[in-house]
Amino acid sequence: GAPPRSGHSPILKCPTDFPLVLWHPYARHYYFCLMTGKEQDKWRAVFQDCVRHCNNGISEDSKVEAPAFTDAIRMYRQSKEQYGTWDMLCGNETQVLSNLVMEELLPELRSAIGPRLKGKAPERQRTWIQVSDAVYRMVYELAKAQYDAAVARCEQERPQLESTIRTDMDQIITSKEHLASKIRAFVLPKAEVCVRNHVQPYISSILEALMTPTSQGFAEVREVFFKEVTDMNMNVVNEGGLEKLVEYMEKLSHLAFHPVKMQSCYEKMDQLKLEGLQQRFDVSSTSVFKQRAQIHMRQQMDDAVYTFETLLHQELGKLQGKDDLCKSIQRILERVLKKFDYDSSTVRKKFFREALLQITIPFLLKKLAPTCKGELAKFQELIFEDFASFILVENTYEEVVLQSVMKDIMQAVKEAAVQRKHNLYRDSMVMHNSDPNLHLLGEGVAIDWSEEYSGQPEAEPAERRRRAKQVVSVIQDDEGTLPYGAEALLQPGSPEPREPEEAHAGVPPSPPDAVKEIREALAQGSLGADPPPVSSVPHATAAPPSPRADVPAEAKVPHVTPAPPRAQSPSAACHRRSDNETGERGERSPPPPRATTESGEGVQTEF
Repeated sequence: GAPPRSGHSPILKCPTDFPLVLWHPYARHYYFCLMTGKEQDKWRAVFQDCVRHCNNGISEDSKVEAPAFTDAIRMYRQSKEQYGTWDMLCGNETQVLSNLVMEELLPELRSAIGPRLKGKAPERQRTWIQVSDAVYRMVYELAKAQYDAAVARCEQERPQLESTIRTDMDQIITSKEHLASKIRAFVLPKAEVCVRNHVQPYISSILEALMTPTSQGFAEVREVFFKEVTDMNMNVVNEGGLEKLVEYMEKLSHLAFHPVKMQSCYEKMDQLKLEGLQQRFDVSSTSVFKQRAQIHMRQQMDDAVYTFETLLHQELGKLQGKDDLCKSIQRILERVLKKFDYDSSTVRKKFFREALLQITIPFLLKKLAPTCKGELAKFQELIFEDFASFILVENTYEEVVLQSVMKDIMQAVKEAAVQRKHNLYRDSMVMHNSDPNLHLLGEGVAIDWSEEYSGQPEAEPAERRRRAKQVVSVIQDDEGTLPYGAEALLQPGSPEPREPEEAHAGVPPSPPDAVKEIREALAQGSLGADPPPVSSVPHATAAPPSPRADVPAEAKVPHVTPAPPRAQSPSAACHRRSDNETGERGERSPPPPRATTESGEGVQTEF
């Protein structure tokens, strides 16, 4: 957060000059003390990776529950005249609901309790943190119970709803189209005027502001991957043998989840500035776009690594000696880099479209609300009562608003690709030049280099990590239209709250040898060996296990001081690889990434 104003003493005095704070607006904060600036930088990278992962807590596995939940949150806030992005749409569903309650409850609490707090300013601040933390836990437990009950009710009603949909699908679609045509006739002329006057002149500026840092970040991902593979190739040739290759491939397979090596890529997004556009379009923070782009970078790196090691594994049986191995690695690297360029273009264009929608749609809804929102009730009578559960006037209205701006957004991104800005490709070029053989690489179990080639026993369970299918450049042409759908992929970033029920129960302390193991791992200059399944990390929050993130070399475990006086056992789990690192939380298993496609069917409308 922001540094304290001069004259304000901190709640805690750090015994070193290199503190790190894990801050949460409602729960307690955690204070870490590092010995050197270098350690501070490394641990900041590790914690930022953890925060990025935990913020992306709503599973994208479901195409029904997740969009329904995020739509409900968005419409609730819009009913209170709160449009635009919301930084606290992060964590899992219960945490999002808790944030929503606390956003309204906290000002009342502060005015009721604040004046009664006694003591000096630091002591009053300490007490307030404890009060807020206790209230947050209570809210969390109530929200969890009620959300679970709501989900259970939905599941009970689901069979009957599905049966009705199957029986009356044609009539539902006809009724929906009839309603849409009436709303379109009423809303579209006003929406088009609003787009022409208030949105269209700024689309190119927003796109340029997004493209520059994002494309620099992806270029850095390419550079890091190229450097790692090139260094590996030289070392294998100089040091010799398959054993060295196995050692280096084990390191390379973890590259996307090495927060320190990836930090140079992530940092490029810090340059993202929307300047005056942020106020005009009511974008409270750019963190939502930064974190989504960073998650895409990590996925693209992992896809590149997966493709590289799969192709190399196929070649190993045909090689005769060191020279053959060196040439083969170089050839494979060139193929993978070419594929990365095309896939990177595809992913970035999809990201730009999503970001432009997320910025402009709430703005348009807010502008149109005074003249359109009050008139929507009259359209309800066009829906048969039997279909009222399946056709919502509000959703249809938002579809029409989206259609009013979609053409301009698609055209702006297409023009950027035609002009080859920031190394973007036209879709026809991707179709023509992509490597068809790489499309045959399907989803499969990751190659375990150490077990297969060095005969060393497996250090983790058999399911220790599985690879997601790589992004494939199967692209349709640019002319496809983008249908309306409402999945909230772009989630804003904010530090992740702990799970209160776990905090109440208390997390058992890690065994002493776990601390020793993590210290040894930190002392090593490499990432060759897999860490044990669960190790102690200097993270004071009682968080659920996260996917594995290799901890930086040469860092020392920092001293941890919780901000409020009530101390807890510092424990958490190292990141562990899973199917798709972009969205899982603890025990969650998100879906493998879909093949990237830019047809109308392939691009979701998210805001």
